Amino acid sequence: MVNTCGSCTKKIGLAVPQKSQLITASPISPVQVTVFYEALCPDSRSFFIKQLIPTFEKASRLVDIALVPYGKAKTEVVEGGGYSFMCQHGPIECEANKIHACAVVKVRHEATRLQFIACMIADNLRPTDIGQSCAEQWNIAWEPILKCATGSEGSDLLKRHGDATDALNPKATFIPTILLDQLSHFTLSLHSGKGEGGKVPRTGKQEDVSRIIPLS
Repeated sequence: MVNTCGSCTKKIGLAVPQKSQLITASPISPVQVTVFYEALCPDSRSFFIKQLIPTFEKASRLVDIALVPYGKAKTEVVEGGGYSFMCQHGPIECEANKIHACAVVKVRHEATRLQFIACMIADNLRPTDIGQSCAEQWNIAWEPILKCATGSEGSDLLKRHGDATDALNPKATFIPTILLDQLSHFTLSLHSGKGEGGKVPRTGKQEDVSRIIPLS
């Protein structure tokens, strides 16, 4: 299967803030960072490990991170009830996406939730085994996540993430796609490193956002 989840050489425009930036940044409410990704996408993995987690560790009070694991998957309604999913990287990715979706609602502490997802995404080829291992590593109750992921709750959650992904305007053509504070549905992607149209608006709150999370 050809990997087209976001193949490109440019970085997403989410950089680790420098100390000087944190000191001089104007006081603002936390920036809402919404990450639309899929569990087996190499670009999603790279973004989590190299950019999202380091940024959160240095500026956790300045960002609120929402995770939407779905990516380029497809959903079909099953006759008699329930859903069937077709994921870009196969059934294993669907299994991993469900575990991620369940962790989003079952792990309440934001930092722990992000570390669990990052731990999993580093090696998602055996989602259940890796999920349990990462849960133990971060002292997370694994059974509620597993029960969710293997039952109807996990399917319902993944369907909701699919609805949110499909509702993006413009549509997400590269994964991961990042939404900052829903600024006119401003999105970042690996393809351009910038918003649609290739130019980052620099007005109002976005000026403050750029000091915390520089946009390339």
